[in-house]
Amino acid sequence: MRREIILIPIIALLFIAGCATEKPIGGETDEHGCLSAAGYTWCESKQKCLRTWEEGCPSEQEFACETDDDCIPLPSDCHPMICINKEYESNYKKPEICTEIFALEAAYNPEDCGCVENKCVNKNLGRSFEEEGMTFEEARTIAEDSECTEKGVLTDTSFYNEFTRTWWIDLEMKDEFKLDYCNPACVVNEKTKTAEINWRCTGAVI
Repeated sequence: MRREIILIPIIALLFIAGCATEKPIGGETDEHGCLSAAGYTWCESKQKCLRTWEEGCPSEQEFACETDDDCIPLPSDCHPMICINKEYESNYKKPEICTEIFALEAAYNPEDCGCVENKCVNKNLGRSFEEEGMTFEEARTIAEDSECTEKGVLTDTSFYNEFTRTWWIDLEMKDEFKLDYCNPACVVNEKTKTAEINWRCTGAVI
């Protein structure tokens, strides 16, 4: 019995030592440092390691364009940082779920892409919140020439939404346009230079 008791910890130590020296799965990397065994390959256009079944890696020819209308955000990415020619849109599958809410430099719309020197590019790259945008005075001028002043009166209460790049100006609605449970605002879009009413209603159907 004593011999068996001594052998048990010795066997356990040998087992632990064997596990410690076992090579981890996916430890092999290529010349770019990508974990080949885990399915990662180097994407030249994105300058990073990725799994092609998780996100797209466009070839050089997919960037070719003649006009801005040729370019769209990369369909396979939730927050596209690059744009491609829309002819290759069918090569990519759109993601079913996106975790992040917003990426400042991402190209979410075709208007965020442009054709520069016959190559599709993301016009939002390098963008920052510190960039000078539309002033409140400019936003108010646009709001005054819109449906906002047809149905209400602009107040001095406002705020700027940095994520959507919009000015929100509270409205005092005219009696004939007032709705219960609503707190309307005139929303001025910095990009389109247009304004519209957001009713911000709770418990009411418009």
